[in-house]
Amino acid sequence: MERYAEDREFEPSDEKPHNEGISLFSDSKACYGENLESILNEITSDISGYEETIVVDPHGECLDLMRDDPVEAEKTILKSSLWLIHYESITESGLKEDFRKAIQATPPRTMVCIWIDALEEEYDDIEDALDKITDSKNVYTVKSMPVLRHSMRQYLDMSANPKRGRQEVIDWNNKVCDLIDARS
Repeated sequence: MERYAEDREFEPSDEKPHNEGISLFSDSKACYGENLESILNEITSDISGYEETIVVDPHGECLDLMRDDPVEAEKTILKSSLWLIHYESITESGLKEDFRKAIQATPPRTMVCIWIDALEEEYDDIEDALDKITDSKNVYTVKSMPVLRHSMRQYLDMSANPKRGRQEVIDWNNKVCDLIDARS
């Protein structure tokens, strides 16, 4: 990852697009039973400029990285502006404090999306537990695949798309570079 110049132009993909990372935290390596690549293929056809100025780079091994070395994992996952986390990865993996630190270190434009696929009567208890652990305004919970798809599409189209928010993309990228440099 490298710093972007303030006057950077985002050119078509054959010239050097913005690389948008997505981190997936799930033992199953899937969201609601669906492969992340399949979800992305379905939603990206509606995104303006996708494959012209933005390339999504999904990382499905993030939970394993957190288990192996949470401090080193932060350098990898901070490069992703969209985190998809299965709620059990936080509440039941023994990594509560590590997730708390990692989420609090994210730059403001990072979206941390936690999906809940439990019984409806368990939602409130799960959300209360997540609120105590995550404590960040960057965190959103979703309770169905349609809502997850919609949230991802909206985020990739509006917040992570240089065609719509070039300065936001540059600012986020440069803040991440500063955070990673400070950890090295």
